[in-house]
Amino acid sequence: MGVEKITLIILHLLGASVWLGGLLIFVVGVLPKANKSQSIVPTRNYENAFHIAGMVALTLQFLTGFRLAMIYVGGMKGLFDFSNHGAVLFLWKLVLILISMAVFVIFKKKLKAAKDDDPCSVSPFVVTLLVLALGLMVLGLGFSR
Repeated sequence: MGVEKITLIILHLLGASVWLGGLLIFVVGVLPKANKSQSIVPTRNYENAFHIAGMVALTLQFLTGFRLAMIYVGGMKGLFDFSNHGAVLFLWKLVLILISMAVFVIFKKKLKAAKDDDPCSVSPFVVTLLVLALGLMVLGLGFSR
């Protein structure tokens, strides 16, 4: 295994750890506290604090994942040759990424518009993002064989 591939894998796993860890903390720690206090302030505070780190982690994952997919399937041409499983996994990951982006945009709009005493209005979107992130992780494991 080459140095490039090892470096990309380490960076990709680091980005995944930050993104999934942040979402898990959000779902398991922040949302229950916000629901218990009936205030959206903890949710807004956490999202504001995590936003930059989360976006950096996602960008890192996207760039390293794209390059890793190209390595695994044999270049850009292989990404669109659907006779191999790598290209199919790549397509499914792109679909989940696009869905995640749409859910995130809706979440941000709902978070801005949410009343201060209604933290439950954004909870389904955060849980959906976590489920989509876990789906991306599972699909990513398909490349490792």
